[in-house]
This record gives sequence, structure tokens and C-alpha cells, in this order.
Amino acid sequence: MLRQIYILKDGNVIYEKDFGKVLSFENFQSIYQEVEAEISRGLLNDFGSSNFFKYRFIYTIDRVSNLIFIFITGFNDDMETVKLEINKLKNDFLESFGDILDNLDPSLFEIFNPLIESIHKKIKTKISLVGFSGVGKTTITKLIRAEEVPETHIPTITGKVSTIKIGKLIFHLWDFAGQEQFSYLWNDFMLGSDAVLLITDSTLENVEKSKYFVELIKEQTPNAHSAAIANKQDLDGALSVEKIEDILGIKTYSMVAIEPNNRDKMVQIVADILEMNTEESTLLKPLFERDQLIQLAKKCLENGEIAESASYFDKIADLCLELGDDALYKEFYQKSEKLKRYLPG
Repeated sequence: MLRQIYILKDGNVIYEKDFGKVLSFENFQSIYQEVEAEISRGLLNDFGSSNFFKYRFIYTIDRVSNLIFIFITGFNDDMETVKLEINKLKNDFLESFGDILDNLDPSLFEIFNPLIESIHKKIKTKISLVGFSGVGKTTITKLIRAEEVPETHIPTITGKVSTIKIGKLIFHLWDFAGQEQFSYLWNDFMLGSDAVLLITDSTLENVEKSKYFVELIKEQTPNAHSAAIANKQDLDGALSVEKIEDILGIKTYSMVAIEPNNRDKMVQIVADILEMNTEESTLLKPLFERDQLIQLAKKCLENGEIAESASYFDKIADLCLELGDDALYKEFYQKSEKLKRYLPG
């Protein structure tokens, strides 16, 4: 997934676009300064890359104009595609603004928006849905795409690829065949995923069996974002999300995929797992609000403002519940209750 784009001139950022959370500006500057030092010593070619934790820092240079174009992507993105797209960005930028670089009005960059959206689309974000047959993978795919939800299970043969759109961002959703006779395909289908969602129903038998996929995710896509969707939470005897998360050992969200009204919730879960920029879609507003409230709560705690902190934790807990993150809801609810014990009666 293409997560950030930077264009710098003479070491100063003149354009920035964030699609997801990756590097703080301080970390970005640290990496850039290392690259810039090697460029100035003539040690680097006009195109190169370096790694930072689980992300790639990819750049191309125009030495005449002293411009550097930077993409920050995941490890799973195809380097040939990334190279083509970053060169396209450089060429189009120079063609559009090369003659006015010394008096460049940043508001002119709005004409670049269609190109940036096209680049993000071509550096394909792959989201894989894995899980055994009958747990609701295809239903969840249709839920995200806002298609009619099927009332009966029709087994998916081998696998299907769907295109989904969140805000202005394009994703490719892979729905795997869950029948065990197709297990020989799972490894290859999963390769190159930016995110893997393990879908389980909420029965103890299926959750225990699904631990197999947790290990497969670690083996085949160690750099992918991953989480579990605990589907069919409305059925009698469904395990709690906290119990499922404890068994699987990965982040788990609650879901009832046959409810069309849960589409927004499912989209928010996908965005949460990919750490997307929450301003890209109104559907992601709860994520943006949650992150803001967490920062406000931390500041209140640092200042000893106990009542205000408890109030923020209550609001955060409500947003977590809206997102289907029951475990995080419980965590913030308990924090709020603990703080309220210190308040005067």
C-alpha cells in the first residue's frame, strides 16, 4: 500500500500526501537527512530505496532542479510498479511546474489530485480474507461492497477478487475458498497481502481450528497488518470477542455480517487495520475522533485533570464499541471506572 508521498525542493517539503499512518515527521526527516547526505556525496543513483521497520522509503531525484520525490510503501508492493509510478509523478510534476519552481503556489497542486489517486490505485492494496468454509467471508465481501447480502451460504470455489473503494482509495479484496480441499492454494493466494483478515464464526470449534490461519499468516505474510473478525456474534452460544482474541492471540473485532447496516462498521474496521488516513472518508470519522480523544485524555492525565480524563475515556469506549473493537472498549471503560474512584462523591 502506498502510504505517503513527499516532494522536496532544496531539502524543504513542498508537497505531502498521507494515505495512512507510517512515519512521524521526525522519523521522516531522520531518514531523509541520511539519504540527502549520500546524494550530496554522489554515492546514490537517481533512484533508490531504503527500509525502515516494515516500510520502504523509495526516492527518485531530479538533480537539475534539486528535487527529490519520495514514496513510502509496504514491503509487499511491487518495486517495478512503484518505480514506474514515481517516475511518472516526477515527469508530470516537472512538465507542469518546471518553469515556475521558484515562484510556485502550493494551491496549484490541486490539479495533481487525479494523478495521485491514479498512482494509489495502480500500487494495488491487497486485502485477503481467510477462514474456513461457512464463516461468512463472502458475506463480508458483499457487505463492504454494499451488495445484497446472501441469506444462504454458497461455497466460493478457489477464490474471487473484488475491487472496493473507501473514500477515494481503491483496494483489492481477495476472498479465499475455505474448503480444506483447496488448502494447497492458500499460501499462494495470501502472498503479497497488505492486510489479512481472519474470518471466524464465534463457535469454540471454529475458533480453535482457525489458529491454523494465524500461523499461516505469520509464515506467509509476516509484514502484513492482520486481525480477526468474529462473525455471527448474534447467535446463541457465541464466544465473546475477548475470549476469541485470547485464543487466537491477534486483534479481534465483533461482527454480524448479515446485517446490511454494519457496512460502515466493516469499512471502519478495514481502515483501522490498515492504519489509513481517517480524513479520506466520512465513514472513518469515528477512528479520527478516537485518536484525537486519546491524545486529549493523555494530556488531561498529565495535568492531573481526573474528571476530564474519565469523561474522555467514556467517549473513547463508546467509539470503540461503534467500531466493533470490544476488547478496546472494555479497556477504556475500565480506565474510566478506575479514574472515577478517585473523584469526590
